Amino acid sequence: MKRLPYARRGSSPLRHRLLHAIQWSVLGAGLAQATYLASSVLTARLLGSEDFGRLSVIQLTLNMLVSLIAPSIGWSIMRAAATMRTHERPQLAPLLNALLWIGMLGSALLSAGLFGLSKLLCIHWLEDPPSIPAFAIASVSVAVNGYFSLVTSLLSGLEAFRGTALLNTVRGVLIAVMMLAGAALGGLNGAAAGFTLASGASALFAWVVLRWLLRQHTLELRAFDWARARQTLAQISFPMFLSTVTGAVTLWLGGILLARYTQGFSQIAVFNAANHWKAAITFLPTQITQASSPILSNLWGAREIAQLKSLIRTNLRLVVLTCGAPALVVSVAAPLVLGLYLIEGAQAAWAFRLLILSGLMASLCSVFGYTMIAMGKAWQSFAVNFLWMVVFMLIAFVSLSSGVLGLSVSYFCSYALLLVVAAVYVRSALRGYQEV
Repeated sequence: MKRLPYARRGSSPLRHRLLHAIQWSVLGAGLAQATYLASSVLTARLLGSEDFGRLSVIQLTLNMLVSLIAPSIGWSIMRAAATMRTHERPQLAPLLNALLWIGMLGSALLSAGLFGLSKLLCIHWLEDPPSIPAFAIASVSVAVNGYFSLVTSLLSGLEAFRGTALLNTVRGVLIAVMMLAGAALGGLNGAAAGFTLASGASALFAWVVLRWLLRQHTLELRAFDWARARQTLAQISFPMFLSTVTGAVTLWLGGILLARYTQGFSQIAVFNAANHWKAAITFLPTQITQASSPILSNLWGAREIAQLKSLIRTNLRLVVLTCGAPALVVSVAAPLVLGLYLIEGAQAAWAFRLLILSGLMASLCSVFGYTMIAMGKAWQSFAVNFLWMVVFMLIAFVSLSSGVLGLSVSYFCSYALLLVVAAVYVRSALRGYQEV
């Protein structure tokens, strides 16, 4: 069999694999985010605040729906590529082909449904009839963006992190340029058309990169293994979908409950400020845990348990280093940070601190969550997440009389319990396994 560059990388020391994954994941995501941020500022100046707000709501809605594809079918593709590429190569291609077609069909059906319901959704859900044409145009992007996410999942499973970084960077540049051009030429509808065309061009480029990579790995996507695909969807995709929905619903309910509290919208200002800083603080830990997930799956598939445990410990240390120190600094400076938002008060400061620290614990939880998925324990991962939701809601109903401070206590306590339960489960699940 032809010896491939990725095979040499796969046999390299674990530290090299992890550093390689992290550096390219951070580079790709960072460049894409920076490019999109710069283009969003220019787009806002071209469209004006009202139409830019419409475009933002449309993109947020559609991106949320696309994001359901990656953690479900995309995770199945990533895990299959990571666990089977070494010991089950003949069975890998038919399974990947079936999963890709299922994902593409699901994305296409979702896109068609959104296009057909665009008028109804804009009138009764968004309550903004002027958004109808732009929403209909942008809904086409769901199909191609879904395919793009499937390809990046496959590349991650093959540990082709440079390819993933290249795809994300090219997509960011294309969206920035074409959306700006569309906004300049056609306003809101032009920006939506530019976004859709850029998404299509990105998907086409992803197809070209995928074809090249498959040739490098001597994989031919011709046959289908529908039986194993159904089994994989049931074991990985469906519980991952439920976990994603559980997390989204929990966060949404937290905001809704807070808004119903007296002076709820002023309380939400503290909540949103903390979320902005938490997103910045957890950027690096998120990239680290996501980048290491295909390596975890590969080590589990090869039953290299000692290296798997070593990688888990390394991930925990990296999360504490990259997230713990910034979280501590921001927590100490909470009154100063909130002052930037014209928010004052000791209660708001303590709520801010607890929400920031809950971000640290959520990042630590993700290390064990990705490990459970790598081990094929997706249903167990969903059960743990569901327990987190129940505990959060119970504490929230009791403590919400304290406003945002009560909500922050709910997040802090529920994440603390989730961290303990997930850590205990992973440790007990790994105990007794021997390397092959």
